[in-house]
Amino acid sequence: MLLLIACGRQTPPTMPKQTSAPAQQAVIEGQQPAQEATAGEEATDNGEEAEEASATAPSAREEHTVQIKGFAFAPRTITVKVGNTVTWTNGDSVGHTATADDDSFDTGLLAKGQSGSVTFDTPGTYTYFCTPHPNMKATVLVEK
Repeated sequence: MLLLIACGRQTPPTMPKQTSAPAQQAVIEGQQPAQEATAGEEATDNGEEAEEASATAPSAREEHTVQIKGFAFAPRTITVKVGNTVTWTNGDSVGHTATADDDSFDTGLLAKGQSGSVTFDTPGTYTYFCTPHPNMKATVLVEK
């Protein structure tokens, strides 16, 4: 993520949100705003709306994991819902990326044990590859 900031690259609102951090400190972008919205709704006079928002928020933000091991992404194809987060964790001793073919996301180079996450806000098919090892390919299918 530091590389993106240093380069001044900003992600347009329609592109997936991304983060990267060591596996033991994985940061999932988007959780804090959901908590703030729920807290704001709880402060309103209409308790039913706050309760309903709290009950539906967790299911809208599911987390999914893709392992990188043996120079492969597992699973090769993953299906998620809009608003879900996919986290890639590198189990190999060499660095890998998960980089969208259309440049809509890039985890950056992940060393052994590191993870990178992307939240998908737009339905579609996202094919991706590993920049240092372009023969490593996989797909994220995002459904409404």
